[in-house]
Amino acid sequence: MVELLAPCGEYNSFLGAINAGADAVYLAGNMYGARASAVNFSCEEIIKAIRYAHLFNRKVFLTVNTLTKDEELDKLYDFLKPLYESGLDAVIVQDIGVFHYIKENFKDLDIHVSTQAVVTSEYGTLFYKNLGASRVVLARELTLNEIKNITKTGIETECFIHGAMCYSYSGMCLFSSFLGGNSGNRGRCKGPCRQPYKINGKEAYYLSLSDMNTIDIIDKLIDAGIYSFKIEGRLKSPSYAAGVTSVYRKYIDFCLENPGKELVISKDNMNLLKTLYSRKSSGRGYYERVSSKNMITFERGAYEKVDDSLEKSIVSEYIEKPVKKDIDFSFEGFVGNKARLSYKLVFNGNAYEGSCLSENVLEEAKNAPTSEADVLKQLSKLGNTSFKLNDFKINIDNAFIPSSVLNNLRRDAVEKIENDIYETDRIATEKINTKDISYNIRNNDLNFGNDNIDLNFNNENNDLLVGNDINKNDKNFKSFCSECNDDTVKNVTKLEKIAFVDSFEQFNTVKEHPFIDTIVIKQALLKKLNKDDLKSITKNLYLELPPVLRSLNVEEFNDLLKQSLEIDAINGIYVNQYDAYYLAKSTGYSKDIRSNTNIYSYNSVSSAFNAKLFSNILCPSELAFYDIKSLKSERESVSVIMYGRAPLMHTANCIMKTNDSCFKQKGIVNDEYITLKDRLGVDFKVKTLCDDNLCFNTIYNSKPTSLHKYYDKFNNFGFGSYSFVFTDEKAPKTKGILDFYKSIFEGWSANADFDYTAFHMKNGIL
Repeated sequence: MVELLAPCGEYNSFLGAINAGADAVYLAGNMYGARASAVNFSCEEIIKAIRYAHLFNRKVFLTVNTLTKDEELDKLYDFLKPLYESGLDAVIVQDIGVFHYIKENFKDLDIHVSTQAVVTSEYGTLFYKNLGASRVVLARELTLNEIKNITKTGIETECFIHGAMCYSYSGMCLFSSFLGGNSGNRGRCKGPCRQPYKINGKEAYYLSLSDMNTIDIIDKLIDAGIYSFKIEGRLKSPSYAAGVTSVYRKYIDFCLENPGKELVISKDNMNLLKTLYSRKSSGRGYYERVSSKNMITFERGAYEKVDDSLEKSIVSEYIEKPVKKDIDFSFEGFVGNKARLSYKLVFNGNAYEGSCLSENVLEEAKNAPTSEADVLKQLSKLGNTSFKLNDFKINIDNAFIPSSVLNNLRRDAVEKIENDIYETDRIATEKINTKDISYNIRNNDLNFGNDNIDLNFNNENNDLLVGNDINKNDKNFKSFCSECNDDTVKNVTKLEKIAFVDSFEQFNTVKEHPFIDTIVIKQALLKKLNKDDLKSITKNLYLELPPVLRSLNVEEFNDLLKQSLEIDAINGIYVNQYDAYYLAKSTGYSKDIRSNTNIYSYNSVSSAFNAKLFSNILCPSELAFYDIKSLKSERESVSVIMYGRAPLMHTANCIMKTNDSCFKQKGIVNDEYITLKDRLGVDFKVKTLCDDNLCFNTIYNSKPTSLHKYYDKFNNFGFGSYSFVFTDEKAPKTKGILDFYKSIFEGWSANADFDYTAFHMKNGIL
């Protein structure tokens, strides 16, 4: 079986999705959801939705999928507790700190790893599976063949099948954040990818991906082993949620009931999907390709207007006429006795029976006695409930039965049967931990409880050998991370200054500069360095792995891991995903591993968690001064980026291929940065990286971030290192920046002679 999962931005969307056939819905409360501009649900509405959904054997998932600050994490328990008690089926989570917090405090609650966590391979899936996740929502960039490999891990997989597409890997986009402080990681993306840009003077919507519509390949998705089919659209209307759900319900059922039979989509159904809040073009996403200009909506990024008559018909069918459960009533009303209403309902294989009595005995009618028709009229008034009257028996004499008595009995019966059903289904209150939470955020008392991060690196039960290259390693994570039990604070004996370089001339400049202690190089630069270059290095040297690991480039990652082990000068690696971390550990990688900026240490819990895995944590680029200040417990492990262009997007689609200027097709090795210009004339730098299997772009901010004015404050915090990230700087500018910061670190006052921004450090993000 498979699950059809529908979006709900408001209660009518929830009703429409359930009534149209969704097996489950996902929605957000008034905090922690990645669609902050949606109407969203109050706590009472979520509980109401859970009760209604469970009555029809459907599920409700709550999005808790934003990166979360300490003051917000401190409120999470009170936010989740009443929903957990009401039988919430699962939470969808991005933040690793939130993941661990929920796992510790709501032990029976299923956790689904959000697509915002950028799980792109078997290795990321195993990482989260071994932490206790019940499901992983895979990145939208994956092909069907890649997904088939991931489903072998045995965890539930969830994939998008319809709706809007982000240009960046979700969770790796800082574009909206750096353009105005509205972070996509916090649910407030303003959609800069939907704006026009210029490349070489030609303007188009280069970053606006067409919407996804997979209805005509839904059979292939089922065959790939995907468990949950997810419709995007919590910002869209109730008619969208209901209409799209109804079409996918129809054809998913057809495929399940007729395996192997040809799938034919009717014109009316296809037209409905294309006209319900779709952009000018739609396609199958990345399922059958890794990159294509045909995925771009060049001319326009906005939605088409929905036909009013279509919308009204959907609302009428799925929202104004809700699905109801059949209930049987049996009524007895005799003079001198209390009136009795008995009920019976069969639900989910269980029979629910009971009865209710009136408060007072019935009196004989002075005039005409109450008729059976009068009784039936009142008992049938179930319009505002989840039930409809199916069968009934009425046994009365010449008693007078007031309408108020009948109405009260009907209400009591409905309430009792609802409570009976919910009590059977709900999570017992005693299972909930008390408010003695394991994490006291304010005091930074972060107890991980017997170091229960068990990642099972030996891989014995997972037949996931890619090209038979994975070396099995019997070293268990607990023994590997025995030092994690040591709570003593390590004194920082020397402040480490780290330089990330992108070019050979930057490398040579940094290599000779006395200010820098550690150099970090990328794959392309490693290829250019010869033995003499490596032998001449007197500083620490690290290799930065590519931003995203997929099965299509796992051999490339394995080769880089092997080289970094074989080259004595290399001290270790930087990884940008838990996928890459898990791959490294599962292959027995023995050198140092550090985390890059997209492994987010946003709060005290996530930073403490990451400090168990990595010797050095690169601080997220979005955090403001007062946010970084809160990372008290692990400051000696945290490195603050003092200078560098922030990577705004990591993308699977290629801007140059879209612009018919593909370097790979022309056989050119691209060492330069492309310029992407917005309508205000602001230039963004783009670096294209391609191999035989994948296209890959990184879009950088127009200005480098420089935090030199904050150094004195940072210096009082006790951070263990500071990082400097170079992209397109030439040798003279690289040296000038290092000279400038050397003087700052030595206590000299100086003004920067380069253009920069410190927006996030000063203003923070929403």
